Amino acid sequence: MNYYLNNKKLNFHLIFLFILSLYYLIPQILFGQFIIKSHDLLDSEVVYNHIIGKIYRGEFESISFFLGGEIEWYFLRRIFQPLTLLYAFFNTETAYWLTDIIIKTTCYICLFKLSRKLKCSLFNSCLIACLFACSIDAWTHFGLGISTFPYLIYLLIKNKNLQVKHYFILSFIGLNTDLANEVLIIPMLFFVYLIMCSNLQKYNFKLFIKISSILYLFIFLSNSNLIYAQLFEGPFHREAFFYESVDFNSNLINLFKDFFSIPDFNQAYFFHMLPYTFFIFPIILFSLFSKSKKIYLLLIIIFLTLFINFVLDLESIVSLKNNSQGLLKTIHWGYMKRLLPVLYGLLFILILKTDIFKKIKYLIYPLLFLSLITFQVRISAVPITKQLINFDNLNLEQKKNLRYYFHDRKYVLLFKEIKKINKIKKIETNNNFKSLYTFKGYYDYKNYKFIKSLVNKSRTISIGLDPMVAVVNNIKVIDGYHNLYPLSYKLKFRKVIREQLNYYPNYKKYYDNWGQRIYTFVTDPNVININFNEAKALGADYVISKYSILNEKLQLICEKCNDSPELFLYKIKI
Repeated sequence: MNYYLNNKKLNFHLIFLFILSLYYLIPQILFGQFIIKSHDLLDSEVVYNHIIGKIYRGEFESISFFLGGEIEWYFLRRIFQPLTLLYAFFNTETAYWLTDIIIKTTCYICLFKLSRKLKCSLFNSCLIACLFACSIDAWTHFGLGISTFPYLIYLLIKNKNLQVKHYFILSFIGLNTDLANEVLIIPMLFFVYLIMCSNLQKYNFKLFIKISSILYLFIFLSNSNLIYAQLFEGPFHREAFFYESVDFNSNLINLFKDFFSIPDFNQAYFFHMLPYTFFIFPIILFSLFSKSKKIYLLLIIIFLTLFINFVLDLESIVSLKNNSQGLLKTIHWGYMKRLLPVLYGLLFILILKTDIFKKIKYLIYPLLFLSLITFQVRISAVPITKQLINFDNLNLEQKKNLRYYFHDRKYVLLFKEIKKINKIKKIETNNNFKSLYTFKGYYDYKNYKFIKSLVNKSRTISIGLDPMVAVVNNIKVIDGYHNLYPLSYKLKFRKVIREQLNYYPNYKKYYDNWGQRIYTFVTDPNVININFNEAKALGADYVISKYSILNEKLQLICEKCNDSPELFLYKIKI
């Protein structure tokens, strides 16, 4: 009997882990590369980890690659996280995917363990654990924090004295938890534990304090560099943040949509949210009719977590934040939303025990499996489709039409255009696959190696291209995308792009009110109004451009460098 149960358990694990692995296997089988969401990852977070890895290997001067050398090593998040050591031992892409796999596997194990403790069936435990692991695919680089939250609930519900192994695990979790993103969600552990505890008399407040204290101690230890920077450096660009309130009615609608996980169909990439909708909408909907006190209390916590964002977008609160200073102005309460996947998983576990589930299980299971499958392909959908229609081989008019129909959500015309152009040609070979959704395609290693041979140790500024690509290719820059950098540098760089911003009100508002991206903001080759004298004053000797530029301050070094049609290099004249 034990053999049968163990074999059944293994089979379930293999099935759901295989489903989870499809995120990696589908693009790897089709194109020989992994596909990644580039936004906020390839253009920033991965680059930070890349530099941290070089520092670990003794290349301390690598920190000077950023922003004219005005970024200090202790401005970097995760520099003391043990998991970031992977970037010292492996190349950047391998380290990222190893981290991704480790975090997702941890998610699966932790929620599976908790659900079994809550007397969930083997199948349902595997199902909900797999869904939880899928739902954090864009957060894995932040560390273990949210992925281990179910394990913390498990320890509390278990209500046993902590052993040496528990102290070790909690310490390791704390060391690999991001301060900015996850320090605010730990107090929520108290309320979730209170709801999930089967008997209030068994509530062990001392255990909660002990677990929380250990976590906070090691979180602050591994993020001590950021604490030091906030206390003794600065002012940072964050102190110039200017928030804008959201119209009350729109804010209320957004709260409703977030609660039921309804996608914003006004956005072209709304389908990225559909896997969450297939999972969350039925869970929330049927929870409202469950007549379960625990479920209702959990729904209240979910609503209050979302309600915080609603309150923060109110005009009076926005005005208060804009007139405040320090952490009161820069702390991002919205990060508490990262707890939601755990709460949705707990809702599902509780619904399983209600009478209503017996009536709706044949409806909810197909939706959950649809969620699982769409989670695995949502990021790959666009690059795979572009490859199927040979997008890179189309002429400029065809590309323009496809982009217009897609971004304006004219899907009928989009499919008609695709049919007219290609009738879905045969997939190209792996070697020909190039996409900005991959490390190889985004960082353009081959062409930037050629650029590096020309600029050597000189510093550059990028036009129409992501400057962080240059950093990954060991090229020093004066621009980039940074979460923490001196306010003085933001003001100095503004002189470089002052005239350019006058042509783009939205970019001007973004840079002045937010300014995480220190870019030249050139999207039209006919509008390039960069002050190259100011760029030179910040240390830039060369310009890496996507476009051909006619400017008396620039000397052409190479046109269509390394036979790349969208890569030009210029030297700034003295």
